[in-house]
This record gives sequence, structure tokens and C-alpha cells, in this order.
Amino acid sequence: MNVRRCPKCGRENAESARFCSHCHMTLRFTCPSCQHVQLQGGSCEECGVDLVKYAMMMQFQLESQVRREREEAKSRHALLKQAFLLPVTGGWSLLKYLKSIGREE
Repeated sequence: MNVRRCPKCGRENAESARFCSHCHMTLRFTCPSCQHVQLQGGSCEECGVDLVKYAMMMQFQLESQVRREREEAKSRHALLKQAFLLPVTGGWSLLKYLKSIGREE
């Protein structure tokens, strides 16, 4: 069985281990773009993708998507609220709401 020493703590791990069994340091890095497996991070040895920048970009995209979905849910909720209040307010609050939406766009 082939073993690999952890550069941080020196513990022996299986060659196929992705993380150290003792200190959990990453032992093998996989490029998200080309799936190349390498021993150090930084940039991919095959395609040159900067792994940190790639991870940051993915995080930014997920945050943007969540923000958009949250805003859409708020908008739907506000419209449903105004429709629910329609019998009570006689439609005035709905008209006021629709007028305020027209100004935002």
C-alpha cells in the first residue's frame, strides 16, 4: 500500500486520501474545470485555472442567485398581501402598491 506523508503534521495517509486523517489538511487538489488531480493548490498544472479565484467566483454567483430569489419571493409575498387586503381596503392599498412598483422600474 502506497502512503503519503502530510506536509503539515507528518502523519502517514493512504495515497488515495484526499485529506489528512489527523489534521484534515488537503492532500490532493482537484481542478473544478478540468478535473486534474494535483498535490498542491494555487493554480491548475494542466489548464492554469486559479483555484482560489474560481472558488470565489462560484461563491459570488451563488450569493447573487440567492439574493435574486429572495427579492422575487419578497415581491410575490407583497403582492399576495395586497390581494388579501383587497376586501378590507377597497383596492386602494393595491393601487398604491402597484404605483410604487412603477416608480422603482
